[in-house]
Amino acid sequence: MKIKKYGYLISSVLILSVVFFTFAGAKESKTLLHFVQISDTHLQKGDSKDAERLLGSSEKLLKAAVEEINQIKDLDFVLASGDLVDTPEKELIDKYIKITMSLTAPLYVLLGNHDVSVNGGFGKDGFIKKFTSAKNSISFTGNMAYYSFSPNEKFTIICLDGTTDKVVTPHGSIEDPEQLKWLEGELKANKDKFVIIALHFPLIEPFKSQTHFFLEPDRTQLLDLINSYKNVIGVFSGHYHAAKLFKIKNKIHNSNPAVVQYPNAFREIIITQDKPKYLNVQFKWHQVNGEELRDISKNSSMSWELTQGADEDREQIIKLKLLSQI
Repeated sequence: MKIKKYGYLISSVLILSVVFFTFAGAKESKTLLHFVQISDTHLQKGDSKDAERLLGSSEKLLKAAVEEINQIKDLDFVLASGDLVDTPEKELIDKYIKITMSLTAPLYVLLGNHDVSVNGGFGKDGFIKKFTSAKNSISFTGNMAYYSFSPNEKFTIICLDGTTDKVVTPHGSIEDPEQLKWLEGELKANKDKFVIIALHFPLIEPFKSQTHFFLEPDRTQLLDLINSYKNVIGVFSGHYHAAKLFKIKNKIHNSNPAVVQYPNAFREIIITQDKPKYLNVQFKWHQVNGEELRDISKNSSMSWELTQGADEDREQIIKLKLLSQI
């Protein structure tokens, strides 16, 4: 009988130990980075037509997205990955800045092809000046179209520019040859941090397109450089208006959906660490506004299945193996 009692006692201790260490481990898995990525808002004048792109309702959608983002607690920042406006007009950029100034988290923006005038007009310099002169602006440091920022001691976000103001094109490219040298310098300087590359144009397409892909040899040069650094955890982009998530060479390629087009959504990203070997990158799905507008966009589109993606393209947790000591 004593042997049985001791056996029960030992079993109970073991069970309690497992429970204790499970909860202790859960507490250790704290959030390292928490942010929102919003893309392709294509802000346009209110008299525009709502079709596949809900340009007439673009202001309404942007305001709704800002309100929803402000309900998410403890955000480190918001990343707007290009095509902020549909046409690069001063009044639209001013309106975009005014609407997004109500965000409670810091906002960092990228240039998209729709944000840049070609052959004069309101080009890159004018767009950048609008943002850098805005109250409490933190984007485009150094008045450059590409820049980086560090939201905390563990992460650096490198924001690249794939646009051109020389020709009208939806293709991505590296117009300034100094950008690659600058990128290499940034990667070398941030070897002791996790790095996220932010770029409007995906370097790996979410689906095949003849009109939107990143031009060679720039695409391969960028990918080779990025892949040579183990601490780069992914490339976060927009442009295709499509939700897609996949992992290649231990790096996440995140194609963000558009706010202005079905499925009218943005992503919330939460990064935690499973000590000592893994990062968990969680993608949470947020759709903007009600079904009525989404139905207009969906019913006007022949590619809504591509833009909405599969279930795993909308929400999932991607585990990355830590290949460098940070």
